[in-house]
Amino acid sequence: MSSIRAISISDRKGVRKNNVDSASLVVGFGLADDAHGGKWHRQVSLLAQESIDTMRRRGLDVVAGNFAENLTTEGIDLTALGVGRHIRVGDSELIISQLGKICHVRCAIFRLAGDCVMPREGIFAVVTRGGTIKVGDPITVLEHTSPTLAVVARQDLLKEHGEKLASLAVDSLQPGVVRLDAIGDKEGSTLPAILADLTGTQKIATIIVYDPDGGEGLHLAGYQRLERPGAVYRCADSRIHHCRTTAEVGELAP
Repeated sequence: MSSIRAISISDRKGVRKNNVDSASLVVGFGLADDAHGGKWHRQVSLLAQESIDTMRRRGLDVVAGNFAENLTTEGIDLTALGVGRHIRVGDSELIISQLGKICHVRCAIFRLAGDCVMPREGIFAVVTRGGTIKVGDPITVLEHTSPTLAVVARQDLLKEHGEKLASLAVDSLQPGVVRLDAIGDKEGSTLPAILADLTGTQKIATIIVYDPDGGEGLHLAGYQRLERPGAVYRCADSRIHHCRTTAEVGELAP
C-alpha cells in the first residue's frame, strides 16, 4: 500500500525541512506553516523514499526532508503520475501540477554527490481539498484528471499582469491547475526551453504566451499553426495561444 513515510516543513526556503508527525493541508496554499506554501502551482512537494534510498546507496547521509520535500512517499511511483492527475492523501486531495524542476542554483547535496534526485524524481501538487494529514496515511491515485494551463510571459509582465491573466484564463478555460512561467535568459528559462518542458515533460494541455510586443512570435514559427481565430499553435498534445492583449486571453475558448 502506498503511504506517507514522512511529513516535513520549514519556516524559510533554501534549507532542509524538519519532520513533523502531522500537518494541515490548506486549499490554495499547501502545508500550513511551510515556507514553500503560497498562491502558486508548487504548493506541496513530494519525493519517494525509494529515491532517497538511491542517494543513500551512493554514500550520502540523507533522510526524509533533506531534499526540501514536504511529503516523503513510499510504495508509489511518483514519476509515473501525469500533470493533472488527482491523488488522495488521507482525507485530503491534491492535483499533480509539475514533474521535476530545473535547479538554477546547485544545492549542497548536488555539490557533495555531483547529482540530486529531486529535479528528476520530485513532483509538485496543489491542494484542492484540505485537512489534517499524518505519517502513515494512505495515498490513493484517483482516476480523475483535470485540465492544465500555463501562462508564459516576461518576468516584468507577470509581475504586473500575472494575477489578472490567470484569473481571465480560469474564467474562460476552467483549468484545474494554473502555472505562471517567467521568460528569462538563464538556462531553462528562455521561451524555447520553457515550451519544450511544458509540451514535452509536463504535457500541459493549454499554454498562453502573453506577448504584447510580439517579440516572442519568432519562437513559435516552428510549431504547427491551427486554422482558428487568433494565433494558435499545436505541439504534441499541447495547444499554444499567442496573445498580444489581456482581452484576447479573456476571449479564449476551450
